[in-house]
Amino acid sequence: MPAPSVMQAAEAMITTILAGKAPARAASAQHQSTPAASAPHLVQTHASVVVLLPDLAYKLKKPVNLGFLDYSTPMLRRQWCREEVLVNAPLAPGIYLGVAPIVRTQREEMHIGPIFSPESVPEPASSLEEGTVVDYAVVMRRLPETATLAGWLQSGRLSAAMLEAVARRLAAFHAEARADDEVRRYGQPELLAFNWQETLTQLQPYLGRTLDQSTYEQIQRYVEQFLAQRRALLLGRIAQGCIRDGHGDLRLQHVYWLESPPEDGQQEPQLLFLDRIEFNTRFRYADIAAEVAFLAMELEYSARVDLADAFVDAYVRATEDESLREVLPFYLCYRACVRGKVASLLLDEPEVPLEERDQAQQQASALFALAAHYASRPAGATLVMIGGLMGTGKSTLARTLQQTTGAALFSSDVIRKRLAGLAPGETRAEAFGKGIYAPAWGTRTYQALHALAILALQEGRSVILDASFLRREDRQIMAQAAAAQGVPTFFIECFCPKEEALARLRHRWSQRQRVAAPGSSGTGELSLRSSTVEASDGRPDLYDAQCAHWQPCLPETEKIIGVPFRTDRPLPVLLAQLLDILGQPRLACRLVQP
Repeated sequence: MPAPSVMQAAEAMITTILAGKAPARAASAQHQSTPAASAPHLVQTHASVVVLLPDLAYKLKKPVNLGFLDYSTPMLRRQWCREEVLVNAPLAPGIYLGVAPIVRTQREEMHIGPIFSPESVPEPASSLEEGTVVDYAVVMRRLPETATLAGWLQSGRLSAAMLEAVARRLAAFHAEARADDEVRRYGQPELLAFNWQETLTQLQPYLGRTLDQSTYEQIQRYVEQFLAQRRALLLGRIAQGCIRDGHGDLRLQHVYWLESPPEDGQQEPQLLFLDRIEFNTRFRYADIAAEVAFLAMELEYSARVDLADAFVDAYVRATEDESLREVLPFYLCYRACVRGKVASLLLDEPEVPLEERDQAQQQASALFALAAHYASRPAGATLVMIGGLMGTGKSTLARTLQQTTGAALFSSDVIRKRLAGLAPGETRAEAFGKGIYAPAWGTRTYQALHALAILALQEGRSVILDASFLRREDRQIMAQAAAAQGVPTFFIECFCPKEEALARLRHRWSQRQRVAAPGSSGTGELSLRSSTVEASDGRPDLYDAQCAHWQPCLPETEKIIGVPFRTDRPLPVLLAQLLDILGQPRLACRLVQP
């Protein structure tokens, strides 16, 4: 519970403003401001009391020690007020004006002192002209709540284009953020485990109040399994420079969009990120996926999965961070738990109105349910072989699954062309089993496919392999390699009516010949991974020959999970079914056009 001095100071601010003895408005405004009709009032959070005035906001820190933050003494509150201004100024220029001391006069009245820069804030008990310093407040220009992403969302005006702009701005911020050894060590699995254990411990008082025991245990199991089974993936994120000094609390209500939504070709809007965490660098030093997860989780919590997808897709495009999607569910679960914890903390603060506490209880329960949903997906890596005859839609399905899950994707068609010194888009009208499709070339191709899959599995990645897998031996070799890594193997055997496959082959070969014509482009990327460039040379006249060489899948013999998969249905339906088969929850999944 806040010390009386803090509440007295907050209430005294309003009294002083209403009496006309202190400014209610900023001297100048470079940004949109809240309408003057808004009367001064207080807002409670679990750690602060905020005095909202028409053009200004005074943020006082409660004298509490919650473990993860400590505002328990005036000197600590001075320190963290100063730090809050310093860390937020670059992301919100012109908004954080400084720190104002709260002073007690000789008549025992609370007054607002002048605004000081972070470097010159007087210490507690200092004597000023206005009185003796007893506490502090961060002083900010007040921006309209309607300008937050939460406000745009509530009004129904938040769009995919807006979220894409936010993703680009966030990616640019992360690219320039600190990533030295001190920051990078916070990506270590042991420190992630510490963060999780701290959160889970702090949730225990709320068992039976905002979450039940079974939900708690489900989340705990998922975290333990992910940290154990994806250790290599997490260490790889450190090596890739993905651990940065970020924002730490990137919620919808902390991102401000101060211009109208953009149309194609318009200039980027003015975006401000407020309330960057100052009280614990451990919460800022994190995987960039943890920052992406906060906004994505809140959008999903708000039933706008489409906007969450647009945001994540845009961020991945901007950063080319392929493995982000693989760690994203882990951080989505964490963010949902943290927000559920913060909402739960309000239940034990008697100064918070009963109606707000009831709302907090409902919100916390919903957030923990969302966390459990994220925790329902497999924690470990998976090998998915997507095979079948030509024309059955293997590559389209594989690419769509990769864009949804972030798994590493390797295509035998792309690998074969690269081994032959060809670009993926180049065509070869070879007879069945001849040229680069001769048995020796097939062996080389599958050996390379095997090597790439093993390397990715050793890095903790899930792997999708796009190949026909005609031979049982090739499937078994892959499954044995995955089993050696403790990874389950799925063989998705694509099939469709022959007439459908032949029609697809005729259309695709016709398209391929046009793309490969002299003067055309489309040679593809210089990578052994699957590309969006069509690399298959399958043709209708080869279909029967390939069918004759097909070796049926024997799951028990091959030690795989074999799944016959009919593909003559809409792609969104196929994706949803495949995700169910693989045990992936649908909430964070969507169709990405190949």
